Amino acid sequence: MRRLFPVLFALILPMAGFAQSAPGPEGKMLKQLGLTDTQVSQVMDIQGKTRTSVHANAVQLRLLRAQLDKALLPSTVDMQGVNTLITQMGQVRVDMQKTLVAARVQLRQIIGDDGFRAYTRYIRRSMHPGVGNEARRTMGAGRSHQGAMSDYGALAEEAGSTQND
Repeated sequence: MRRLFPVLFALILPMAGFAQSAPGPEGKMLKQLGLTDTQVSQVMDIQGKTRTSVHANAVQLRLLRAQLDKALLPSTVDMQGVNTLITQMGQVRVDMQKTLVAARVQLRQIIGDDGFRAYTRYIRRSMHPGVGNEARRTMGAGRSHQGAMSDYGALAEEAGSTQND
């Protein structure tokens, strides 16, 4: 759970960081992919909305986790309440996953498959400048989370496998 948030923000924030201004490096990258100003604006809008939604979900997950920790403190635990909190946490994760997948689908529709892979590679490189593919894979090798970021993890692997071909 705690590994989810740093990874989440490491992937979402750089992609959404240029939502305020198109002339940034990401905007230039999108322009190099042949996108029109309208398409660049659409991409930035999707990323901004995704970032906002994922941030809200992350806050809600932290709140539910704190409630769960508090519910587990008494010597006699209310298992019905604990199970309700766990169910709520699961639903928030499902909502987050749906948001991330919807953003991915929308971005691929706008950018196209090849452009999307190139853009993903660019984002990955901007997150870890100077780090090669092998080191990135090694850094991610210990991660065993299968939460909301699994789709973006797959996205990153898809981009990585394209580079290695």
